[in-house]
Amino acid sequence: MADNVTETAERKTTLQETKAEGNDAGSCQHCGALVYNNTLRCSQCGKFPVRIHLCPKCKSISAVEAIQCWKCGKPLELDGDFL
Repeated sequence: MADNVTETAERKTTLQETKAEGNDAGSCQHCGALVYNNTLRCSQCGKFPVRIHLCPKCKSISAVEAIQCWKCGKPLELDGDFL
C-alpha cells in the first residue's frame, strides 16, 4: 500500500513538472518556432507569436476568427492584418 501512495505522489509531481514546462514554452502560431510565454516577438519571423488581428483603421485587437473589427466594423483580411 505504501508503494502505491509513493508511486502516485511521484506521478503527480512528474505531471506537475511537465505541465509547468509546457506553460513556459510553446510555438509561434505563424512559423512554428519555439517561443516562451513572455515572448513579444518571435525570434524567427518577428511577429507576435499568437495569431490575432490588428485593425489597420482603428488599431483594435480582434480574435483570429473575426471577419470584421468589433470596434469600427472594417472587414479584416483572413490571412493578414495580424499583430
